[in-house]
Amino acid sequence: MDVSAAAAFGRVLVGRAPSLRLALAAGIAVLLAGAMERRHILLAAVVSAAAFVVFAALMVFPDTTRIGFPTAGTFRAMGAAFGAVGRTANVQAAPALPLTPLMLAALTAAWAAAFSSHALAIRARSPFLAVVPPAALIAFTNLVMKDGVRPAYVIPFLASVIALLFADGLWRLGQWGPITMWHGRRSARLPATTTRGARRVAVACLGIALIAPGLLPGFRSPGLVDVQGKQQTARVSINPIVDIRAQLLSNPNANMFTVRTDPPQQAAYWRIAVDDVFNGRQWSPSDPGVSRGTVIPASLQPLPGTLPPGAIMRQHFVFQQYGQPHLPAAYQPIAVDVPGEQVRYDPTGGVLFDANGTNSKFSYDVTSVELNPNPDALDAVTSFDALGPTTLAHFTKLPSDTPSEIAAIGHRVSDSAPTLYRKILAIQDYLKLTGGFRYSVKVPPGHSTNDILRFLTTTKAGFCEQFAGSMAVLLRSLGVPTRVAVGFTSGAYDPNADLWRVTSQDAHAWVEVLFPGFGWLAFEPTPGRSNPVAGYTNFPPSGSPSPQAGSTPAQICRAILFGGRINGQECVNAPASKKNASVNASANPDVLAQRRAGGRGATGHGAAQSMRGHRLILYGLALLLILAVAAIPGVKLVRRRLALTRSADARARILAAYVVLSQRAGDLGWGRRPAETLMEYRTRLKKGLSLDGDLDNLTDLAGRAAYADATLSTDAADQARTSARRVAQQIRRSAGFGKSVAGWFRVDLRR
Repeated sequence: MDVSAAAAFGRVLVGRAPSLRLALAAGIAVLLAGAMERRHILLAAVVSAAAFVVFAALMVFPDTTRIGFPTAGTFRAMGAAFGAVGRTANVQAAPALPLTPLMLAALTAAWAAAFSSHALAIRARSPFLAVVPPAALIAFTNLVMKDGVRPAYVIPFLASVIALLFADGLWRLGQWGPITMWHGRRSARLPATTTRGARRVAVACLGIALIAPGLLPGFRSPGLVDVQGKQQTARVSINPIVDIRAQLLSNPNANMFTVRTDPPQQAAYWRIAVDDVFNGRQWSPSDPGVSRGTVIPASLQPLPGTLPPGAIMRQHFVFQQYGQPHLPAAYQPIAVDVPGEQVRYDPTGGVLFDANGTNSKFSYDVTSVELNPNPDALDAVTSFDALGPTTLAHFTKLPSDTPSEIAAIGHRVSDSAPTLYRKILAIQDYLKLTGGFRYSVKVPPGHSTNDILRFLTTTKAGFCEQFAGSMAVLLRSLGVPTRVAVGFTSGAYDPNADLWRVTSQDAHAWVEVLFPGFGWLAFEPTPGRSNPVAGYTNFPPSGSPSPQAGSTPAQICRAILFGGRINGQECVNAPASKKNASVNASANPDVLAQRRAGGRGATGHGAAQSMRGHRLILYGLALLLILAVAAIPGVKLVRRRLALTRSADARARILAAYVVLSQRAGDLGWGRRPAETLMEYRTRLKKGLSLDGDLDNLTDLAGRAAYADATLSTDAADQARTSARRVAQQIRRSAGFGKSVAGWFRVDLRR
């Protein structure tokens, strides 16, 4: 029940891995709860919480663990992730990326639901209440997801619920006394005459539960809850899966961010993600959370990878309503400065990722190289074999059921072109100029191969996602390594503020092709769009001068102003021109700190404050642990005194005195064993310790109180209490001072 509910809950996150991890978490939580079900609930909760910390560390923060166990860095990362849950959930619509904060929150929910469900079913014997926590996970999923109820998840859940209720019913029948036909049969099978009615009821309930939802109005309608911010505070998130809806482009503009560039007024496409996997239904990234990326721990860091030749452009981003972990940047980024944040970088995709996400006034700097090779050089590329078979296979892969008509269209458009480069331009120009296609946001979004074929042959109208996705599939059908890039166009230039203003209507998708010796180059198939840094796509391919001469590695190093060596290449700090004065200024960490004052994590002081905050949390947890340990003797004393004073009659007071003695003896390692009789316990104590007649007297009184029908007097109860106190003192003297002190803090794990 808990495992199926957790797997269903995983649908709120992209991919199958979250569902598998959540199901595993629920299973482990139930197994632990079962192993601890005979222990005290507080102890079981502590063990479960500790196991959850270890599991979450391995599943979400493996890089912070040591030999599989959490470290101080793990707790700091968990604290930061929990702090970012609300902000991340506020800008991610379901199904959301399995970002660190959301994954940690989902694991917590699945684990807590499984533990509480087991406690309600086994400890409280309330099977109906036990169904509530896992049912809440399924209900939440069905509310926010657009595909409604999934039978594959609901059938196992309902079956397990019925099994739980049936098992609990059998247990309750057993409490009334043995049923004749089962008496003395520990493993006998239930006769059909006994269970036939129960089976019929169970099958009928399961059938109704599966059929009834389909008869109700609104079945498979979109989710009732929009898991995003309120209207007055909402921030806009662009799905890295190609899903730029017409509603987003036609709604009123939302101010996303501004970009100040150097050289001034330099335009570019602000790229956030790349989709390199096409499953026949949609384009998506192979690593949506950049989990395999390189961690860039500090500011002013060069990014890994080969320095490509090209013109240098530095960008300074400041955000308003843009809220997601993928950080925009002109392609190809070669250095990033995000003070106070840990950024992951995917060298293959050129993607920057901050798990904490962005918020208002968040800012950072990126240095990029604009790739704009000579068209004549691209004309000279005759094959993609130099990329290697693995790379070529990944970036040309299409589903086996891709309609052959798509490849036929690609060949018909491009076969007459003399070079690979011109074939790519022919397909781009067919979609953009010569094929009769038009740009329109008044068409439904479509990503599948059938949608693409309909777009290419019938409708010939769409917006950027149709054009980019269709061109990528056309190129892959010809064996051209291709992927889809997602981000924003340049936006509108504001001459008064000397920066670019980017809004939600600038959301865009385009195509990138992997050329041997040049890397990924952008192509623009959408009518009315023109990538400002892809000059090679706007010139006749033959006989044209190079739009821009490539910069040397030394020029790149001077522009970034790092000095020393980058990727094994010597860098020198040459004097910068007046034009690049802003680059010099922005390369100074002090200037950067003043420039972004007020932004999140803007200064080293802010990072230090964050570190101090984590230390305070750890100190607070340590203090709570110390207080909890210090409170053990007091709690034990109060509980035992209450047990003695709350006893109503003499018989109960005698038994309470005996129980308290066994607890005090247990603190010193001489507690009464399970199923040990009064006489066996007395014999063991007298054999191992030097005790007088008080133990015999107490044992005799306890036996009479437990088994005799005679009325016991108040004097007998007082005598039992006095004997119990004396026996406890004798045991304490025999144990010694050190063991007695340790006994104050001992907790009986069997209770």
